[in-house]
Amino acid sequence: MAIRTGVILLLSLLSLRSSASGAGGSVAGRVKAGGEGGALAGVNVRLEGTVRGTTTGLRGEYRIAGIPAGKATLVFSLVGYLREMRSDVIVEEGKETVLDVAMTGSTIQTEQVVVTAGKREQSLQDVPVSISVLDAAEISQRNSTSLEDALRYVPGVNMTGTQVNIRGSSGYSLGAGSRVLMLLDGIPFLAGDTGELNFESVPMGQVDRIEVVKGASSALYGSNALGGVVNIITKPIPETPETIVRTYGGMYNKPAYAQWDWSDKSRFFNGQSFSHMRRVGDLGVSLFFSRQIDDGYRLNDYRRRYNFLMKTREDFSSTGSITLTFGLAYQYMGQFLYWRNVDSALIPPQRHESDNIKSTRYFLSGLFNTALSDHFLFTVKAMWYHNDWGFQQSGDPERTESLSDGVRVEALATILPGGSQTLTCGVDGNIDLIGGGMFGDHRIGGLALFAQDEAPLLKEITLTLGARFDLQSVGLTGEGGQINPKAALLYQPVAGTALRASFGEGFRIPSLPEAFVEAGSTGLLAVPNKDLKPERSRSYEAGVSQSLGDVGSIDLAAFRSDIDDLIEPGLFVAGPDLQVQWRNVTRARVQGFEMSGQARFFNGAIVCDLGYTYVYPEDLTHDDILKYRPRHVLHGDVRGKCGWLSASADFRFVSRIERIDDELVDAGVIPDGDQRVPIYVTDIRVGADLSLAGIPLSVSLNVNNLFQHNYVELIGNIMPPRTYVLVLESRL
Repeated sequence: MAIRTGVILLLSLLSLRSSASGAGGSVAGRVKAGGEGGALAGVNVRLEGTVRGTTTGLRGEYRIAGIPAGKATLVFSLVGYLREMRSDVIVEEGKETVLDVAMTGSTIQTEQVVVTAGKREQSLQDVPVSISVLDAAEISQRNSTSLEDALRYVPGVNMTGTQVNIRGSSGYSLGAGSRVLMLLDGIPFLAGDTGELNFESVPMGQVDRIEVVKGASSALYGSNALGGVVNIITKPIPETPETIVRTYGGMYNKPAYAQWDWSDKSRFFNGQSFSHMRRVGDLGVSLFFSRQIDDGYRLNDYRRRYNFLMKTREDFSSTGSITLTFGLAYQYMGQFLYWRNVDSALIPPQRHESDNIKSTRYFLSGLFNTALSDHFLFTVKAMWYHNDWGFQQSGDPERTESLSDGVRVEALATILPGGSQTLTCGVDGNIDLIGGGMFGDHRIGGLALFAQDEAPLLKEITLTLGARFDLQSVGLTGEGGQINPKAALLYQPVAGTALRASFGEGFRIPSLPEAFVEAGSTGLLAVPNKDLKPERSRSYEAGVSQSLGDVGSIDLAAFRSDIDDLIEPGLFVAGPDLQVQWRNVTRARVQGFEMSGQARFFNGAIVCDLGYTYVYPEDLTHDDILKYRPRHVLHGDVRGKCGWLSASADFRFVSRIERIDDELVDAGVIPDGDQRVPIYVTDIRVGADLSLAGIPLSVSLNVNNLFQHNYVELIGNIMPPRTYVLVLESRL
């Protein structure tokens, strides 16, 4: 019904002429920070009840023309500031109304604008599902050099090596597939061959924010969104030219135990990046280059990484734009699979001492936006992603290669039929061509239709209904069409209070390695399973968020997912080798609760964040606990600023993993692999912003893992010891 309604509205609205250039009046003005603050650039200015809007320029100026005569409402939003709404703005035919606005600063997360939950801009307070946002300031302050490092500090998220686990949805699948969908500027960004999240393809210096949606999101995003969505949003091109030069250098502390000290040399790492952004008329251009060198704290754990990114945006009208982005990543690195034993925890087995991986990955994406009328926004997104990587095992002169090319296209309509109703509908398709000796030649493809309707039942209650129909294929017998419905209810009795409840179904088709890989290293061989069936889940959530004004905010949520045909790796002994085969666990359940909050003191000079997640992950078929899923995850941080000085500290606790692949230990593949402890990690930072003294330079010193806690996230893999990092950044 929702899809049919969307088609009817789509056809009717296509016949309308855009009122952007028609008769009416206009509203113009300037936006500045409250008090003695200066002009604010990049503020989103939206005409309430329409899809039309603009952003402020270098001097905070904005203008929206073609507004019908009468009363209008404008909404002003910018990350780090409270939303401002101006109602009953009088617009006269043929005249321009001047409206200047002062915005009040705030770090309260509920005031942020997000785009991932409903594929459109929404205030975080108006989203009926759990979502967390990590902005560029936090990423820069922590000197997160990779996306997996940054995600370790998001409430509800736990990392197992480089695999993302949102609320216990994922364990560790030995490098095959993901239950979390990664987006780059709203476009799916998964490797076509492995189905994994290739974090190294996105340079951290170009990340504006990371939005993490928790819970099944297949009703909008399809396969791989069974556990949630991670959307990486790149930096917008500012009105004023900006050049950023950044460099960092650091060293690893000596190991905690003498028997672990495998090198008589200190181990260092460093990185440099350069970016320049400017606008020439209606065209904006952004260029970025970075280089990262890491000796590694373990033997054969070195890395050399180079990233290049170019982004252009052409505003061809007041309501339309085209954005093109090209990214290139080259990486050469040693591979540390697991330790030799616990006494040689930083040395791999001799047969893996020179294993290495080389990869070249690049992508080209495009985004087309235009408002066909005041109530109809049309968007087209597309991406081509090329992935060329290979693995070379010690003593083997040949490199095992994998090649893949993936294309994804989406057409999306955002329609405002009337009142506060919002209809989102669209179609997307994908095709991946895989070759090379690692997985063989395969073609993967799919097509989907989706629609979502958000409508007010009462003034305080909003109902969201949606569904998506998917046809996906990787050449397995258990494939077929998937229909995933979604329903959510949002109740906002008073300003700042939001109660939410949601239900959604999710699915994930098996990844190529899970079904077809037939390879492995000495002692561990992978066996294909062409009888795999797609995973399906039913997810429920109930939560409440409360804004405490300038004091802070708090969010509570309870969640549950029932999963059928969950795909987990099964290990078994076959002759002299241990073999792994991915199989469908008939039934599983993951449930728990999450709490997060923020408190501000001394007018925001000191800010504290806290997040806690409890997960109970059940394997109902075997009456056991699911592997690699910690029950308790706690994150906390405190940060303060006084003039040009700043300081912050992070704390992270992850309870001891209850269940791992014991077969790897019992068969002697990973000696002492059962050694694991709870995780306690503390990081501290101090910084100075010298721009207040007229010097375009900021300096920070980070000490990570301050108390040198020795722990593993993944079986047989000691995480980094204490590290020291000095960061210099200049904005010109």
